[in-house]
Amino acid sequence: MFRLILLCSLTLLTASIQWHTYHGDASWKHVFIRMRPEFIPAEVKEVTKDPLFSIPLDLQGKVPEVGTVILVDFRIPSNHKRLWVVRNNKVLVHSRVAHGKNSGETVTENFSNEPETNMSCMGEFKTGKIYQGEKGLAMRLHGLEVGVNDNAYDRGIVFHGGTYVSYSFLMQHGRIGRSHGCFVTEPRVNARIIRLCRYGAALFVSGHQPVKF
Repeated sequence: MFRLILLCSLTLLTASIQWHTYHGDASWKHVFIRMRPEFIPAEVKEVTKDPLFSIPLDLQGKVPEVGTVILVDFRIPSNHKRLWVVRNNKVLVHSRVAHGKNSGETVTENFSNEPETNMSCMGEFKTGKIYQGEKGLAMRLHGLEVGVNDNAYDRGIVFHGGTYVSYSFLMQHGRIGRSHGCFVTEPRVNARIIRLCRYGAALFVSGHQPVKF
């Protein structure tokens, strides 16, 4: 009788181990499948008490009490969110934004006001005309600083959308893509930025100086 009980116990233990092994392997296979590019999940949104605190101190000083402003900090690497749209002291958009392909790989190191350089430019801008171009919905920009960004309009530096700024692209390539100097965000984010900031909103772009939070 004792041997029969022992045999039954061993049988149940073996079956239990096999079940856990099978489902454990299946679970890991599920994880591996989800890591393939086409199965990359949506990015988890960061929740903070006040998103304004994610803006570097010098750019916080550009935020008006009333009104809408776009802030871009090219001192932050491109795989991090470094664009904010703030309206009436509330952050409505916080996203990644591409820089020019000749400005650097992940870090934006070089800036230019000259045409055909494929570099980003910094300084103060005003948003302008909205149009549908070859890259979809876009918004023109007027550079307000002579010798720094006043050629932005003639250079065709605009806001437009691009899939190479997406979270899935970042996960696949380790960085987002780069532009010809334009401010490129994900298409849905670009549409929201343009809707919020059309016609005359201020844009401040920082670069080079150390970041302070």
